[in-house]
Formats: sequence, C-alpha cells, structure tokens
Amino acid sequence: MLKSLKLVNYRSFSKLYLKFHPKKNIILANNAKGKSNVVEAIYMLSFLKSFRTERNAELIKFGNASSYASFEYLANDILNRIEITIEPKGKLVKQNDKMIKNAKEYNQRFEAVLFEPFDLNILKGAPGLRRKYIDSILTRLSPSYRDELLSYNKVLMNRNKALKMYKDKNSLKAVLKSYDTQLITLGAALVEKRKTFTENFNTICKDIHKELSGTDELNIEYKSNIDIEKDIKKAYEEAFNANIDKDIDRKSTALGPHRDDYAISINENEARKFASQGQLRTAMLSMKIAELKMIRSFNKDVTLLLDDVFSELDKKRKKYLLDAVGDMQVIFTLQDMDEIKDLIDDDYLIIKLETNEMIYGGRNGR
Repeated sequence: MLKSLKLVNYRSFSKLYLKFHPKKNIILANNAKGKSNVVEAIYMLSFLKSFRTERNAELIKFGNASSYASFEYLANDILNRIEITIEPKGKLVKQNDKMIKNAKEYNQRFEAVLFEPFDLNILKGAPGLRRKYIDSILTRLSPSYRDELLSYNKVLMNRNKALKMYKDKNSLKAVLKSYDTQLITLGAALVEKRKTFTENFNTICKDIHKELSGTDELNIEYKSNIDIEKDIKKAYEEAFNANIDKDIDRKSTALGPHRDDYAISINENEARKFASQGQLRTAMLSMKIAELKMIRSFNKDVTLLLDDVFSELDKKRKKYLLDAVGDMQVIFTLQDMDEIKDLIDDDYLIIKLETNEMIYGGRNGR
C-alpha cells in the first residue's frame, strides 16, 4: 500500500509531495496537468521502469541533469522506502538505504496493477504486446519463470549474433548446437509455465467477462509454433534440427517462445480483427480484474492504478470494477468528480493536482 510520494524535477513537476489514502484515491485535474505523470511514477515504484517510455531523459524536467522520486509504502505490514535517481544513462535505486541493481534484488516489492488506454493494444496489436503482458504477470507470480526468461533471452541473443557472424556453415552448426541445447531446455520450461498459466487465467477471465457482458464469451488460448500437447522438449529438439538451415539462411531464430502468441477471441471470433471498441474494452477490463485477483492471491498488498480509463466505462462496469477492488488501495485519474461520486460511499481522498489540495470524503470525511 502506497503511503507517500515525492517527485523532484520529474517530467512536468519541479517538486511534488503527495500522501495517499489506504483505499480510494482520486487524482483530479484537467488534461495535460500531470495526472499520468503521477501514475507513471507510481508504476515505476513497482517495476523500476516507465510504462510510457524507455528513454530516461524523457523522465527529467527540461533543463535539469536528473530527476528524483521517493516513495514510502507498506508490504506485508512492513514500511519500506524506495528512492530512484534518474539520469539520462540510467537509474540509481535504493531500498531502505541499500542500493539494488535489478528487480531480482527488489525484496518486499510494491505490487501494482495498471489499466490505461493503450492497454487495448494488447488485444489489437502485434503478438509481442501479448507476450509482454502475460510475461509481466508470470514474472511476478513465479521467480523461476523470471529467471528462465532472462536466461532464455540471453542465450537467444547470443545465438542470433552467431547466425550473423559466422561465415562457415559447418563451424556455425557446431556453435548453434551448444546454444540449441540451452534454448530447448529453457524454452520448454517457459512454454510449460505459459500453458498452465493461460489455462488458469482463461478460466478466471471467462467468468468475469460473462458477468460483465451478459452474453459474450471470451476465450484466451496459448498458441505455440510447436505441438505443445506432446513432449515439449522433444518437440523443440525435432523443430530446431529441422529448421537449422532455414535459420542460417535467415540469420535469425524462427522457433521458440519468443515467437509464440495468445489467441484471444470473443464468441469464437478473433478479437483483434472483429471485436468492437466496446467489446475490446470489456475484454481488457476482464483481463485486468483477473490479473488483479491472481497477483492478490500471492500478495495481499496490491494497488490498482486506473489512468484515464474510468470515464470510458459505463456505470455497470464501473460498479463491477469497484466491487472487485473491495478494500484494496486504488488510485484513479479523473477530470470530473461526477464520473465516480455516485458509486463510492466509503472513505476516499481527492487530490486536486493543480492546487495541491487534499480533500477527504465518505463516511469519515474530514
């Protein structure tokens, strides 16, 4: 649960300090006044990176050499402090005054689930967006999956380098064999975990989607470029042996989890091609609530971030989402309080970003 946030020279803010309510927080401001910048900073607390850019320089207010963000949050009832100094060439991250180098060293992590408008691209866009989304959930649920994915990507990068560097085909094949042994083992482990996860995730999504839509049926299926109903490791061995000459000609690795996809359909029609905007929004909302439930089953302290999506939902879906959140912490960005005021009756905090006012409301408002 997020307790406080401090930003210095971050994006549009010279200085900003905010405290947060343990339940509902409403960040109220007009467009282009920094609402999404606040959500982005909170997301960075969870993932140690932005969801909007890979360029650190964009996170630094113009005319400054660096930016700074600090957060206090509860994880398993323990108060933690994270400090992030952002420079154009990288980030320096401290947790409770101890330097951490990567996500693996990030203990007592702040867990957040984000829903923002561009998430619809997960349904409409290229397979890489769907892989990235599912991987982001799996790496939080399974440390072994995270380690296997990092190792797989490293071996894959080295294999692709070898495909581009070596001119002699026989020498190259000998080198590829050593990489293939590692890719087959790691790839089979990743696919097995993805397959199991997708089956569980699909079951939860289906139930949520049925309640939201009333009639439409959502289905999510893992699609691999090998037969995953058989022995996965053996299937990869056969596929790599059969495709080695093609990989040499293409100078890239055509098979593996890095090429797989997730087929998402509504009423047996491919969502990417045939779903309406409303159907896509309902499907993505179902997936986000399912993600929230799965993350929360492993960690009770989860914060939901809703950036500029609440206004796109009708009253039924807004209420369903709020009911699903229950007593969790949620942070909304809104332009108008009318979008939510009839739907919340418990305690909440309104943060007026443009005037830096904090207004408590609800049964115990003060």
